[in-house]
Amino acid sequence: MVLSWQPAHAIITLIQPVIWLFLFGSLFKKVVVVNNGLVTAFQSVVIVLLALAGGADYPGGVGGVAVLVLASVLLGTIFGALSNALGMLVRERESIIGINTFLLLPLTFLSSAFMAPSQMPAWMRHIADFNPLNCAMVAGRSALSEHPDRGDVLSRGGGLLALAVVTVWLSIRTFRSYQRSV
Repeated sequence: MVLSWQPAHAIITLIQPVIWLFLFGSLFKKVVVVNNGLVTAFQSVVIVLLALAGGADYPGGVGGVAVLVLASVLLGTIFGALSNALGMLVRERESIIGINTFLLLPLTFLSSAFMAPSQMPAWMRHIADFNPLNCAMVAGRSALSEHPDRGDVLSRGGGLLALAVVTVWLSIRTFRSYQRSV
């Protein structure tokens, strides 16, 4: 609705948190992490609502959707923290974009995003087992199913949480090192 009336306002609203991160990231590190998480959660809920409006069914109910949103927030935190750490090390936008593309495209193709695990070669299934993108998708899919596998959800979600903690710690450590060098 807003998009049809004022498309520029909708685009600016979606881009504004990125600008805040760029301008005020060093001042409000903890607030920025929370803000990015809220933005990711909001975007995920919008996608879920659009899918619902398009006829999607979520047998896992609200709890399943909540797990899906949480998994997307954790995944966004992981890649955001890694991107921040790379930014402090490389310090060139083009290099960061190249490295992120180099990492994200293979991680996407080496997951169950485009191919069912039963159709994957054994080596690809083994890589997908340790792929954070695949962990988020398996946790979300399982939580949204009619009979969720709690073991899958908890193990994959716990792995994502642990990796998010490690990557945020690494990002903060890299930022502090960068501050000392400047």
